[in-house]
Amino acid sequence: MSLRVKNIQHVPEGSPRELSRLLAASVADGARSVLVLAGDGVPWPEPEVSPLLRQCPVPVFGGVFPQVVRDTTHSASALVVVGLDAEVDVHAIAGLDRTDTDFAPALGRIPQPDGSVMVLVDGLAVSIARFIESVFDHVGAGQPLVGGGAGSLSFVPRPCLFSPDGLLQGAALLVRLPGSLHVGVDHGWMPVKGPFVVTRTRGNTIEQIDYRPASEVYRNCVEPLAGVTLTADNFFAHAKAFPFGMERFDGSLLVRDPIVMQGDALVCVGEVPEQTVVRVLQGHPERLIAAARSGAERAVAGTPGVVRGALLIDCISRVLFLGDRFGEELAAVQGAMARDGTPPPLFGALTLGEIANNGKHCLEFYNKTFVVAAFADD
Repeated sequence: MSLRVKNIQHVPEGSPRELSRLLAASVADGARSVLVLAGDGVPWPEPEVSPLLRQCPVPVFGGVFPQVVRDTTHSASALVVVGLDAEVDVHAIAGLDRTDTDFAPALGRIPQPDGSVMVLVDGLAVSIARFIESVFDHVGAGQPLVGGGAGSLSFVPRPCLFSPDGLLQGAALLVRLPGSLHVGVDHGWMPVKGPFVVTRTRGNTIEQIDYRPASEVYRNCVEPLAGVTLTADNFFAHAKAFPFGMERFDGSLLVRDPIVMQGDALVCVGEVPEQTVVRVLQGHPERLIAAARSGAERAVAGTPGVVRGALLIDCISRVLFLGDRFGEELAAVQGAMARDGTPPPLFGALTLGEIANNGKHCLEFYNKTFVVAAFADD
């Protein structure tokens, strides 16, 4: 059984009232489950939103993200509601906001997936990487998986995950999907400084690099390239162009995004294990756009049937880096996925971290990375 997109609704200004209306319309049109992608630029009060999710007669899953995407438009205030033609199995897992949570018992109660998996997390939680490792132990390498981090660019933790239990914080959703998703991943960032060794961390905070204060090492690398003095106030505005690259066993680089400078320490989206070898990376718009096109081509290459829709999970810091040129990235993706000349519907989220596994490699929590999953007639 394949999973198909039944209907896509998009409004430029979301609200709980609009969410209620679009959920009802999607269900009336025959949707058996609903994906909700909401922009963080408008309020989503938990007391108003949770009852709507609990009362919906079909499973609801999704999140509040820095921005959401519909075709070649992206917005912080929009709401996208996607009706699916099959019922999905949604499981909420708590404890990502603590460093001591054992995720194995909760995951062990979830049946093994026989199709694809979507994982959505609170992108500001401290134990995302440990949770992803536990998910990989549970589902294995053979399952296509896609997902990302919800949350706000204010970096203030708040309820951000839509679930049948309501609007959740410090948690994750594991959603079992029927059929296959076809996943493409790429990033386009290039190393300019390093290598260095991360010598002391605390959760998603790097405290020392090469036994020196992490912020000192990073500033010495980035300030000459950026032409500015980094401060706590301007840090994210400039660090978005200079992420870390964590070296993997095959020599490839897993991008990790520093977002806050706290004294001598750097807070990242996702953990960086001690003794990890890292490099400082830099981006160029043409390389990032080309990487997104390449990722979309890989997703389509793995698709035996006609692409009926595409779920985009793209990092919000790519948007902030590319600026007005981000539209070129979205256009490149649609063009790469238009097998018969007609682009498939594109919908998705601009996230705080990306999650992907194409069914052949290790599951990872990425930063500043492009991920796309194709819905197709297999």
